[in-house]
Amino acid sequence: MLLAELSHLEQQKQELQASFRERGYAFHHQIDTPGRIWRNLFAEAEEIFVALTPGMSIGINGQFINLEPFEEFFITAGQNYDIVGRCPDECQWMHAYDLAEVDVRSRLMRKSGLLSIDDYNFINEE
Repeated sequence: MLLAELSHLEQQKQELQASFRERGYAFHHQIDTPGRIWRNLFAEAEEIFVALTPGMSIGINGQFINLEPFEEFFITAGQNYDIVGRCPDECQWMHAYDLAEVDVRSRLMRKSGLLSIDDYNFINEE
């Protein structure tokens, strides 16, 4: 049973990746330990966050939204946000962004597909 569930998850991930490619998005698959929090991220372009495991939340303007696995959550360009993983085991998620809308300089600054507001401000200083 566990093997069947794993292969189903892998199939869903592959379908999601294909969908991102078709839409012209760059994407990253992230695996974190439970309790990991990514704070003060910045969406330079439209971004899509997809929880792959239960227990993932997105924080925007101090409000947290709990996400179901494989539910797409759109983050508008210019938005600051946080990612919180409260998964029982490992937390898996995918993050995609519109590569055509991302400045070439910030592509180099992205860490694991994420851009912090500090990184964004650094590359836009004159």
